[in-house]
Amino acid sequence: MNIKNLIQNFEQEYNCQVVYITMYGSKLYGTDNPNSDTDYKGIFIPNREDVLLKRDLEHYNFNSNEDNTRNSKDDIDLQLFSIYKFFSLLKKGETGAMDILFSMFRADTQVYNDEKFSSIIMENYKKFYNRNLHSFVGYCVGQSKVYNVRGERFNELHSFVKYFNDLVKEQGSEKLESMFPEIDKLFLEHNYKYVKYIMADTSRGSGVPKEGKYVEVLGKRFLGTVTIAYFSEKITEMEEQFGNRARASAKGVDFKALSHAVRVIDEVEELIDHDFITFPLKNRVYITAVKEGNEKLEDVMDYIDNKLNVVQTKLEESSLPERSDEAFIDGLVLELLKN
Repeated sequence: MNIKNLIQNFEQEYNCQVVYITMYGSKLYGTDNPNSDTDYKGIFIPNREDVLLKRDLEHYNFNSNEDNTRNSKDDIDLQLFSIYKFFSLLKKGETGAMDILFSMFRADTQVYNDEKFSSIIMENYKKFYNRNLHSFVGYCVGQSKVYNVRGERFNELHSFVKYFNDLVKEQGSEKLESMFPEIDKLFLEHNYKYVKYIMADTSRGSGVPKEGKYVEVLGKRFLGTVTIAYFSEKITEMEEQFGNRARASAKGVDFKALSHAVRVIDEVEELIDHDFITFPLKNRVYITAVKEGNEKLEDVMDYIDNKLNVVQTKLEESSLPERSDEAFIDGLVLELLKN
């Protein structure tokens, strides 16, 4: 079955209109080789009647490989998102959705393109995303935690977890904000770089913007209204994940995962600097070398660590909007459902 048959079958079965599909993964990034399988991602408009009756589809997945084995170059992997889901993921800064958005500017990887739809998106692409790019950064931090225990990030996290947990042995049900005075003291005593306060938007949906005070630990944010027990549990888990390096080394380094970390940290830097992500990727030669295991683990970790420092500073100083243009997005959804 080819991709055109898949689109036709999907539209008939679910009474939806596919408006965009692109090659995804290595073939979009420019890091593919002759044995790479073909991934596709796309967007569809659900049937208006299904939306009104609250029975519309959010996303759809198809994989031609039914054997639970690694995909071959002949396999097809297709993932489609409704316009609701796609716009929601963009507002959250989800990496896959951001890649789909900027893939619209690369014509040679597109399989299907409703020009009326894509032209609206391309003309207004800056209205869909915002400063919420922490899933980008968080992914890279996650890879750093698995393979890198030598850096100052681990030492700082280990110190903060120890001191914080010693302070809160019997205060788990209280709110984290009740510990802010004690955390202030820790900050004064230890001069942390990767544990800090952040003021950020706490509102949901299209409500009135509200700011709240977060404790940010290695890029992960915790609002002051969460419980002390929850915060303590999560930062302890983060510390324990650093210990996974021994297990990861026993299994061998996952250079493919590390290449994705390099890719996304480069993408977020380009987005901050230029309000754009270019495909094929500008740094695809180095990313491919990492993916194929041709770079030393130590050097790759240095690259990721250095980029994390740069990107986190740039993100704090970025001129990217605090919120997506909710009014525009809502209006566009209503307009698309009318057609």
